[in-house]
Amino acid sequence: MYVNQKIKCRPLDAIMPRITHLGGATFSVLLCAFLYLFGKEEARLAASEAFFALTGSQGLVQLFKRSISRKRPYMVLPNVNTFWRKLLKDHSFPSGHTVAGFCLAVVFSLHFPAYRYPIYSLATLVGISRIYTGMHYPSDVLSGAFLGTTFALLTHSLKKLLGT
Repeated sequence: MYVNQKIKCRPLDAIMPRITHLGGATFSVLLCAFLYLFGKEEARLAASEAFFALTGSQGLVQLFKRSISRKRPYMVLPNVNTFWRKLLKDHSFPSGHTVAGFCLAVVFSLHFPAYRYPIYSLATLVGISRIYTGMHYPSDVLSGAFLGTTFALLTHSLKKLLGT
């Protein structure tokens, strides 16, 4: 848990708990809804595709969390820095926030390739923030990035195959 214990500093303590919410359900759904309702055609297509990728991938996340039942780092390891008074009691593997971040990143990068570097940077920061805030192990985050990327690519391919 090097990222959680050795890189700790005030600026990151202020920023990381906020960045982590970019992979949360509230932000993800609101982003998709906003782009679908107010965006131009390409943004609407990307938003609907992202919503389907998020919905399917989060179902898979919950299946993994329940079947693997890995405890979160702060429940097992000593001296893990946490940033919330009310800590989650559910399981750690995989990181749902990272899955969501990479689902969004892949879909929006496929539709808006000019923005792929900042988009993937934000998704990566979401994953790092999950480790920094003591919510996940690095393997939870790497698995989440893989699942989010894979599910988004499958959703994109299926959408192209069906011509929708």
